[in-house]
Amino acid sequence: MATVAECPADDGLLLALMTAMTAELIVVYDLPPDAQPRPLAPASRYLLARDGPRAIGCCAVEPVEPGLSELKRMFVAPDARGTDVSGALVAESERLARNQGAHRLRLETGVRQPAAMRLYERAGYRRVPNFPPHESDPESVCYEKALG
Repeated sequence: MATVAECPADDGLLLALMTAMTAELIVVYDLPPDAQPRPLAPASRYLLARDGPRAIGCCAVEPVEPGLSELKRMFVAPDARGTDVSGALVAESERLARNQGAHRLRLETGVRQPAAMRLYERAGYRRVPNFPPHESDPESVCYEKALG
C-alpha cells in the first residue's frame, strides 16, 4: 500500500522521479533531448508516494492566484502504474490545495497521455479551455475541478 506525504522540493527521491518524468515526456512528445519544464513558484508544495522505502510517484501543487492552484509534475513510476497511486496523489493534492485556500484545482496534460486524461475525468475534473501558456498548443488538454 502506497503512502503519500509532503516532501521538500530538494528531496533526492522526488528529484529522481521528476527527472524520469521529464525523460518520458521527451520521448512521448518528441521534444528536444535537453527540454526542461519551467521552474515552479517558490510557494509550491510537493508530494511523494512511497511503497515502503521506494519512491513510486510524485506531484506538486502550485498556487496560481487566490482561490486557484494547479496540479503539476504528476508522475508514477512505470512499474507502479495501475495500482491507484495516481488516485492517491490526486486526492492528497486536492486536500493540500484546499488547505492552502484553493477553491479550484486545475491541471494541464496532453493528448498523448490518454491514461492521464481518464484518471482526471474519473476524479471529477472537467475539460476547460486551455489556459496560459497552453492556449495555442494543440497537444495540451486542460482540466479543472471545484474543490468542496
